Amino acid sequence: MRQKRYAFHMQRAKNYKKIKIFWDIDGTLLQTHGAAAVPFANAVSKFAGQEVQIERKKLSGFTDYEIAQYLLKSINMETPFNEITQILNEYSLLLPSSLRESKTQVIGEIKKTLIMLHESPNIELAIGTGNCLNGALIKLSHVDLLQYFDKNNLFYSTEKDWNRDLVIENAKNSLAEDQVGLVIGDSPRDILSAKNSDLFVMAAATGAHSSIELLDMKPDYLLENSWTSDDLFKGFEKILRN
Repeated sequence: MRQKRYAFHMQRAKNYKKIKIFWDIDGTLLQTHGAAAVPFANAVSKFAGQEVQIERKKLSGFTDYEIAQYLLKSINMETPFNEITQILNEYSLLLPSSLRESKTQVIGEIKKTLIMLHESPNIELAIGTGNCLNGALIKLSHVDLLQYFDKNNLFYSTEKDWNRDLVIENAKNSLAEDQVGLVIGDSPRDILSAKNSDLFVMAAATGAHSSIELLDMKPDYLLENSWTSDDLFKGFEKILRN
């Protein structure tokens, strides 16, 4: 039965427009259950010389640069982006051990779905994330997902592209003339950034936000908390079919 479903999905995929999917990472591809927040807060605290704490849902959808900036401003520190980069480098050194000691895991059928999409001639896989580069690479490698994404298809926060709108606009600029872009993410900010860049967007209720919260932002399609590859392809049918 599984092989028949796989063949059916692959046949349907041939009928779609050429699409490039920009996946968010945290809450969409994987769950760290707070394992990234601890070393991040520790790196900021070390730089600031005083303790800071991360409110995970409040900062959902923020980029690493925005999170660091927010935490530093909360203790009345104005910090240039080049110094925030130093904080993120420290965070990246602390992150691997925190992930190893955690229950970080791939969400649902993500791995099976990526294998399927990776083999489709009309679908290109990419990352569109608020993580800094090292954070993205470490997280994806930890759960063995990095292999599905070409290094030229990783779009992440930098000193230049420090907020999500800039990251997604940069991602959009990578589209070929005959491709359409689709963002898949779990936060209202993912939806807003996709809309601001005139990209299609699927919201996934697999992170900190409920289906109701995400539907309020009017995504093109909603993937429920326990979505399957069948649900994803139904979304393609709705918004991408010729």
